[in-house]
Amino acid sequence: MLRALVLLFALVNAGLYFWLQSDPQALQPDREPQRLGRQVSPDAVVVLPDVPASAPQGAASAASTVSRADSGADVAAGTAASATGVAATLALPRKTSETDADCAETPPLDDAQFTALKAALAKAGVASDAIAERRQPTGGAWIVYLGRFADSQTWQQKADELRKLDVKFERVNTPTTLAPGLSLGQFTSPTDAGRKLEDVTKHGVHGARVVVLTAPTIQRHLQVRAADPAWHHAAGAQRFNTCPLDAPAST
Repeated sequence: MLRALVLLFALVNAGLYFWLQSDPQALQPDREPQRLGRQVSPDAVVVLPDVPASAPQGAASAASTVSRADSGADVAAGTAASATGVAATLALPRKTSETDADCAETPPLDDAQFTALKAALAKAGVASDAIAERRQPTGGAWIVYLGRFADSQTWQQKADELRKLDVKFERVNTPTTLAPGLSLGQFTSPTDAGRKLEDVTKHGVHGARVVVLTAPTIQRHLQVRAADPAWHHAAGAQRFNTCPLDAPAST
């Protein structure tokens, strides 16, 4: 047994000897400069800094962008030209719509004043479609009326019917063309009087109507819509105000 171990040890030593003879550098220590000498192209080694975990994805994206830029230079140039054109278009000022000339209006004029001013403006060259008239009713009274009754007895019968319907009323004695009659309400506009008529009709009153108690006065206003302010000279000392926004005009 001992002889076998000695023989095995001799074979191992013989193998180690031949291996060391075939690689002389194996006997050299792992120190400088022997370690650098065994490196392959040591000057090509680059130490990279620590980067975040998302860096590989960003690097890959950058590499892909560079590759696309190299292979699609024409496409990039076309895109840049298109973007420049869009920017130039947005930079242009937008054209606003033409605005109407300011509207100026006189205070109420009588017929003579209105005619004279209109003629002076036309003589100064103001276009006919730039001159308009606004008629404004003022004053006046309207009533919701029942009658005229033939006599006082008929009037009294109708008054009794209104009391039963709980409708308020007043006796009409003037003007004589309406007497004797019944007023169910007096108003300053025909619109309000019309609403009252609808209301009393719903309550069972029949035969009522809206009547003018006092005729309104019509006020005439002259309006000018001209962009050229030269018409002011033709108007002379006539005062003008701004036209009401909700007031219709007629030429």
